[in-house]
Amino acid sequence: MARIAETFNFGDKSDISTERLFELLDRMYIDLAEAINSKPDLYQRTTDGQTTDTFLAQGSININLSTDKVEMLTNHVSQTAVTWTQLSP
Repeated sequence: MARIAETFNFGDKSDISTERLFELLDRMYIDLAEAINSKPDLYQRTTDGQTTDTFLAQGSININLSTDKVEMLTNHVSQTAVTWTQLSP
């Protein structure tokens, strides 16, 4: 999982405008969302990874419960296709 900073530097807070505060909060939210959304997930299903799993994050792991095959999503080839790489037989 991506590392998220434990603190956020707002700079000098003694004379901050409301607009600037909202800009900083927006930046903080974007940083947090990017870090959370980039984490790989683990999927356990009865199929191999599908080339149409474009909604999954890079590095996601798929375990085929029928065959115990383990795969990692290694490349988003396009907006409609991904590549899975087998990690174990």
